[in-house]
Amino acid sequence: MRKFVSWLVVLSIFIFIIDWGILGLKIFNGDYEITLLAYIGLISIITSLISIIYLKSTNKCKCCGRIIPSYGRYCLYCGKEIK
Repeated sequence: MRKFVSWLVVLSIFIFIIDWGILGLKIFNGDYEITLLAYIGLISIITSLISIIYLKSTNKCKCCGRIIPSYGRYCLYCGKEIK
């Protein structure tokens, strides 16, 4: 699941960058119908932020399987070193 969410972050950021490039070109050419592109950019940025929050909050210890904070070198519950 973490690998899928990691790829989702990369994909949504990639879509956001392409979307903003197209949006900028449309504005530069004087075409101000950008509502759809703005919504696509908003959805992609929200998706990437939610995915990043999920990845940061679900860091699990490989030994005991408990959720641990992303900081520190050792598990708070079993005392094993986090790799």
